[in-house]
Amino acid sequence: MQHPADLVRTAGLMGELQDLKRLQPAHLSHSVATDLFLRAWQHILAGQDVEQVALDTTLRALLNILFPGVDGRFFTVARLDPPAITEVLRTALRRVCDGAVDSVLERQLEQMVPTLAQEFAHLPAEQPIDVPQPLRVLCNQPRAGATHPQLPRLVLSPPEMHSDHCLMTAVYAVVMAHRYGADYGTSFLGALAHHLHNAYLPDCGYAGEICLGAHLQAVIDNCRQEALSHFPTQLRPRILEALYHHERSDTPEGKAISAGDVLDRVIDVKWRTRAAAVTDQDILGELDLVHPGPLKSFQTELLSSTGLWR
Repeated sequence: MQHPADLVRTAGLMGELQDLKRLQPAHLSHSVATDLFLRAWQHILAGQDVEQVALDTTLRALLNILFPGVDGRFFTVARLDPPAITEVLRTALRRVCDGAVDSVLERQLEQMVPTLAQEFAHLPAEQPIDVPQPLRVLCNQPRAGATHPQLPRLVLSPPEMHSDHCLMTAVYAVVMAHRYGADYGTSFLGALAHHLHNAYLPDCGYAGEICLGAHLQAVIDNCRQEALSHFPTQLRPRILEALYHHERSDTPEGKAISAGDVLDRVIDVKWRTRAAAVTDQDILGELDLVHPGPLKSFQTELLSSTGLWR
């Protein structure tokens, strides 16, 4: 019997995934989310099965919650063998899924862990990520922030790149796919590609779209076509087929993409307001900055004596 994920827990998991937009490990020149965005496209461009890329990217995103930037660099230095790596990754996956991911999807992801562990056990030679220029632009093209036709723009900081949003929307679409009976691959690809036009149209937001008026759809179509002209000819129909479902709610894939899109936009704002509102008591108390261990009593007493924490 299939046990659907609890939507409240799912939203909580998605909140944790938001961290991947802001975390930049030492070996990356951009966020974890953008790295996953580029690697997903690299595999799709290389002709890999889109559904497999969707599941692999989702698995990596979930594991990056606990191990940001996780790859073979760490595990080869740590000298863990594939069985030990498998154990660590499975423990991490179960911890983050825990009622937040559909049980069918969770089993599929867990079955992929040993293969990923084998990859992590053998550090491959570093290969440059080769993708079309429009995708590179999306890694540096910021999102609009909050705009309204009658109000000044609210620029959100740190800025969110289109690559971050597209990757997260795609992962969310995979997580939500079972709820709507949607295909993983189509949902993932449609979400991953839904801002291709912004490689040429800097994000003008809702207010700018209102100004474009009757020209809006033509502008989007023309910019999207220009972006697609940089892709292999044989891949363009597959991308357009997936994009057919964008901004539709009458297909399962449209529902999954739309759900991923709105959830990412709203949870992104909530991530920012939570970060802005956090207090030292939240971190010291609820989050156990001085965490349980042999030094806790000594450190707690010291902080209390200094008046820094009571």
